[in-house]
Amino acid sequence: MAEEQPKKRVTKPREVSADPKVAPRATARDAVAVPKKPRAAGRSKSPQVSAADRQRMIAERAYYLAEARSFVGGDCQADWYAAESWIDAHLSA
Repeated sequence: MAEEQPKKRVTKPREVSADPKVAPRATARDAVAVPKKPRAAGRSKSPQVSAADRQRMIAERAYYLAEARSFVGGDCQADWYAAESWIDAHLSA
């Protein structure tokens, strides 16, 4: 005679309830939800960046542009202007 295989036990997740009137349990993530601040009309979606942070970002991008061409040839001023326009485009998006 062939032995019977034990049946696998299937359980539902704890948050799921068979009764639609019962709400799921609150999780730890629900407890730390931060309320959203209302935005002023006409304000951009991106956060404001200080002038010093913007300049640092431009300098870093210009460095990566020069690094991409192995620091050979090119113009550091052209790298700076290209980086400046790239950073400004991404900050305004």
